[in-house]
Amino acid sequence: MKYLSQLTPAETLIILKDKDTRLKEVLKVTLMDLLLKQVLKIEEVYKQTGRTDEQRLYEYIETGKNFRFYNSLPHENVFLNIFQKNEDYRYLFRHVVKVGYENAKSHNYFHKLIRKSPNISECFKENFIFYFIGYNFKTSKHEQLRRELQKEINHLEVQLPSIIQNDKEKALEILKEIKGNIFLLSTIEFDLLKQIDQTISTEMNRQTDNSFGCSGCSWSHFESYSESFDSSCSGDTGSSDGGCSGCSGCGGCGGD
Repeated sequence: MKYLSQLTPAETLIILKDKDTRLKEVLKVTLMDLLLKQVLKIEEVYKQTGRTDEQRLYEYIETGKNFRFYNSLPHENVFLNIFQKNEDYRYLFRHVVKVGYENAKSHNYFHKLIRKSPNISECFKENFIFYFIGYNFKTSKHEQLRRELQKEINHLEVQLPSIIQNDKEKALEILKEIKGNIFLLSTIEFDLLKQIDQTISTEMNRQTDNSFGCSGCSWSHFESYSESFDSSCSGDTGSSDGGCSGCSGCGGCGGD
């Protein structure tokens, strides 16, 4: 997977779909990718707000083991900036999503951030006349990369379900290679990915480097995180400036 291994899922989406990519879609896969790479991680905490109240589950996001070593891209910093100010803080999941939307500003602005990535910047050439409306010209490299990415995705969508069922070690190697781009494959459901959970756990137990990992998590967790993102911010309509309406203010973010 020569090309998918080099790009974040947000970059892949921009090459494949460009303006048709919804703001919510690229923000969601960006956050999921950072969690998968363990740049960020989830901490689940049960709290009782009152003596007679039942305990409730709160999902916090904090820095992961790879945070300090990770060379982030501009579009990833919409989620990472608040942690760069204080690595020891943790924030409610819905607050991190809200901040991500606020930092992304708009559909056009966030797409420009992604297109400026050194991984794909040569695929676009902005014209000054259309700069303020977000119009961009695609170079010949764009079409070449789009074809190669689509070819790799088509191959994985056909082959990977069978590999997951029959060769979990090989499936894990593919996952480590394409990272968050796994979330873009239409034939891969979380239920199928759960089949390699034990293989992931075994790999994490013997791994000593920081190249990949989600220690202590499973695909059932990622399914939950995907749903949490959707419930946190539902304002994106797929037009130009989808916003976040999931929370207002910090509401318990930061220290306990």
